[in-house]
Amino acid sequence: MNRRLRAAALLSAALMTACSAGTHPSASTLVKTDLKVMTPAAKTEVDKVTWNVFEGEPQTIDPFKSADYTPNTINANMCETLLAQTPDFAVKPNLAASFANPDPLHWVYDLRTDVTFWDGSPMTAEDVAWSLQHNLTDRTSLYNYLFTDVKGVAVTGDHQVTVTLKRPDYLFNEELASFAGVVVQKKFFLAHQQAYGTPSTGVMCTGPFAFGSWTQGQSITLTRNPHYWNPQLRPKVKTLVLTFLTDDAAITAGLLSGQIDGTYAVPPTAIPRLRDSGAGTLAAGPAPLSITLVYANPEGPMRDQTLRRALQQAIDWKGIGTKIYAGNARPIRLQTPPTVFGFAKPQLEQLSGTLPEPQSAQYEAAKKLVPHPPAQPITMVVPDSADTKQLGLAVKDAANRIGLNFQLKVVPQTGYSNYLYDPKTRAGIDILYTQFWPNVPNPMDWLASTAVSGAIFNQYGYSGVDDLFAKARSTADPSARAELLTRVETTLHDELLPMVPGLLLDNTVWMNKRITGAPAAFDYVFYPWAAHLGGAG
Repeated sequence: MNRRLRAAALLSAALMTACSAGTHPSASTLVKTDLKVMTPAAKTEVDKVTWNVFEGEPQTIDPFKSADYTPNTINANMCETLLAQTPDFAVKPNLAASFANPDPLHWVYDLRTDVTFWDGSPMTAEDVAWSLQHNLTDRTSLYNYLFTDVKGVAVTGDHQVTVTLKRPDYLFNEELASFAGVVVQKKFFLAHQQAYGTPSTGVMCTGPFAFGSWTQGQSITLTRNPHYWNPQLRPKVKTLVLTFLTDDAAITAGLLSGQIDGTYAVPPTAIPRLRDSGAGTLAAGPAPLSITLVYANPEGPMRDQTLRRALQQAIDWKGIGTKIYAGNARPIRLQTPPTVFGFAKPQLEQLSGTLPEPQSAQYEAAKKLVPHPPAQPITMVVPDSADTKQLGLAVKDAANRIGLNFQLKVVPQTGYSNYLYDPKTRAGIDILYTQFWPNVPNPMDWLASTAVSGAIFNQYGYSGVDDLFAKARSTADPSARAELLTRVETTLHDELLPMVPGLLLDNTVWMNKRITGAPAAFDYVFYPWAAHLGGAG
């Protein structure tokens, strides 16, 4: 889950042998450095907006099985969660009007009384309890793992639901701002279990847009919910059409021609042309997106900490951010990016400030760390797209410059996920690429997904911070919890396992002149971003 393996057709004319090569424009010619949370507010209603979902058509829009860019970008406008994460990376009440933690083993949610599903029926405590229980009991739910510490869910009032824990867990509550806390209509789901989330059936939720239709291979259409409960997010767009183009050239042509009104994750190769066209506006916003390397083989040569440090110093991270990612990515000091420091922001910022500047292309210093490089080859796998392939070549160039026997394997994008999730497929592979984002803006979520035993992005099987992290997760006092997390982050930084500090990637959004309003910050995977869209006036 939480990965971006986007198709890209515009490969460089020649393969890069170093990230300083190639024909990408410099950062100063691309997106301005001032990041925005929001674009200018919409002023008027619009009959129809066509928006491209850059990773292609989803397999399902079942929110329990949505954990990637495509389904989340669509579902975020339809299916709501008990808590909400806002474009400025805060977590606040949503379908739950309030919540309480009366003792370490209970979370109590008092529900809004003015929420209805699209069919007009009220959202009930039974719907909420059933939705949470489904995530708890259905092992095919992609959010089931977040319910490890949950003992049970019960209706405890006409408009109240209580979650009982097996042990204290001070991450669980904020996870309900992801689809771990999604609420669907119970009777609709049970009546359509086999077809739920498919083109023929869709879903039944409470959000600002309702499911309209799904033309396979072409688009999904959502319609405005005229009875939406939140007046601040009542849509100005009557019909939202979500298309599935993945080819960078086709996306660019669609934006310039007006066939597509907007998109997130603007293709880096298209930025200069779009920016100079005068046909629309390009904005960049903060994001919890990390472009990084994951070590995957505890038996291979990269088990040597000195070797990991040497390669980290030799990689031209700064050049990769400038040349490959169009100036929208920059090196970070910690594995966890600053945009998700959350409750631990003061402590993690202080820790980050004590660390040296990230190093790039320090070839001579890296050579001294490995005067006798191992003969055993180091193998890295990347998916076959323009940016990931060039990143792999940049890492290979760095490794070769310091005398390492390095092999780069480029595989089809459709099969790359097998390397992430199937131990047999990645057997013998030392390094994997990923672009990672968390469920919620909380550093514990990031670490729970990447750094502890059983984490979905801990292919190395690293266990060096398990005890510290478990203690932090069960600690009620936020300051004490944050102090424990600084120890976790320090250990991960020093050991460079299982994920290295890579690049923080900014979010990008492009809209043509007739519309405005979309959040520039990266929040479209769990937040109803399209509710802000409308006419530019």
